[in-house]
Amino acid sequence: MSESVLPPQPTGPSYEDAPLPPPPPRVTGTTTNGFAITSLVLAFLPATVVLSVIFGIIALVKTRRTGQRGRGLAIAGLSISGAWVLVLIAAVVIVSLAPAGDKAAVAVPAASNSVFAAQKGQCFTTYDELTSNIEKVPCDKPHHSEIYGLVVLPGDDTDVYPGDQTLSDQARFFCEAEQRNFFAATTPPSDLVMAVYYPDEGTWQHRGHSAVCTFESRNGALTAPVAH
Repeated sequence: MSESVLPPQPTGPSYEDAPLPPPPPRVTGTTTNGFAITSLVLAFLPATVVLSVIFGIIALVKTRRTGQRGRGLAIAGLSISGAWVLVLIAAVVIVSLAPAGDKAAVAVPAASNSVFAAQKGQCFTTYDELTSNIEKVPCDKPHHSEIYGLVVLPGDDTDVYPGDQTLSDQARFFCEAEQRNFFAATTPPSDLVMAVYYPDEGTWQHRGHSAVCTFESRNGALTAPVAH
């Protein structure tokens, strides 16, 4: 019977029993991620919201991978950017749902000597049909007309001129109602007549939708304010 001679066995732990090497240390630098800072700064400007969102996402990815500081800044930048987006969406919805009249520009004011720029209680002598200009005078001086009412004529939100007859009928209807209110406690003098001034097409397209109600005398010029 033969015997084999084997080399001596190691007395220490085997290779299989050796512990695994420790994982590489995680980088936890003390500096703040630049993308996170940029995201937060850009979030305060509506024009750079898109860039803020992009930099914020990049910052979240980098800080999660490296452990670098700035995750909170990135989240704050994304939150502010999201708020801006909601504000912009709400503004677009409000503007799109607003009536056309609300979105129209402010009316172009009439010339200071136009009858449509005059005020209730003012008096004037002459009226130019071509320009709608009047010559204002004190009401205790001889005058041709006294303004007793100003009314806004109904119209749609477009600048389409309703036509002379339509505006004439509307102006007389509302001026008659103003006359009844003016003489609610008294009887109107028999020598007074009502006259109305309504806008022409050019005035109407510039948002001049008001009519002017005046008193005139059958017997010549008025010399004092109309009593009521």
